[in-house]
Amino acid sequence: MKHYTMSVTDLELEKLNKVYQYHQVEAKNPYLLFHAKHNDIDILAYKTGKVLLQGDEVTHELVAIKTHLNKEDYAAIGSDEVGTGDVFGPVVVCSAFVNKSEIPYLEELNVRDSKNMSDQQIIDIAPKLAKKLVHSLLILPPTKYNKLVSEGYNLNKMKALLHNQAIIKTSSKLKETVPVILDQFCTPQLYYNYLKDETLVYRDIDFHTKAEQVHLSVAAASIIARYAFLVKMQQYSQKLGIKLLKGASKEVDEMVKTIFEKKGQKQLHNVTKMNFKNVTKQDLF
Repeated sequence: MKHYTMSVTDLELEKLNKVYQYHQVEAKNPYLLFHAKHNDIDILAYKTGKVLLQGDEVTHELVAIKTHLNKEDYAAIGSDEVGTGDVFGPVVVCSAFVNKSEIPYLEELNVRDSKNMSDQQIIDIAPKLAKKLVHSLLILPPTKYNKLVSEGYNLNKMKALLHNQAIIKTSSKLKETVPVILDQFCTPQLYYNYLKDETLVYRDIDFHTKAEQVHLSVAAASIIARYAFLVKMQQYSQKLGIKLLKGASKEVDEMVKTIFEKKGQKQLHNVTKMNFKNVTKQDLF
């Protein structure tokens, strides 16, 4: 059975509710707006704006839904980052180009926001995407991150510099100019202000919150970036002999302390973003 997840606006959700009104079946889930069955496909529309298609062949239904909603496929570069909320590991930025002809392939793989995917799903899909798509990947290791912090950089400035570089790299590999979509983490004005000392700045960018819902290129970029992050975390863990935790939980506080006590300050510095509260509040040094 195949699955495909898409995100829609409230207006689009209402439109689909009308489209499928004669195909709806009883839905016991309180989070569902409706559950419809059409052409052997289950259409589960959640009140949050998530629409899940399930069946042996979801493509035709997906095409029909796009037609109903006037959603037209187009080529674009999407850029996204991961690792910014994790105490351990690098910050990774990826920008990926998705051609119109590649969209059905991505839909078949059920490409979606990497935050809604398990590590195993990322590991299964990311290498296929990296092989298929024109993309650029930038990895900022903790050592470089810590150096930039000591020089007065904040996280958003680092992200702006990385995205700018990745977008320039990806766009330079293309013969055509396509829309560039960035998952917005600060105002466009602030973004360009961070780049004021750069020689080359890519200026024609569409900023969107939840940009992975705007175009599959952003979701694809986030999956490739997440995979690179997981690979790096595994490498750091093997080198340390300690399996590093993701995120910034209380368990991470304990791990910071353990690494410092067992491996010393230098080793901690190599794998940790040292300005996170999980580190600074512990008064280790």
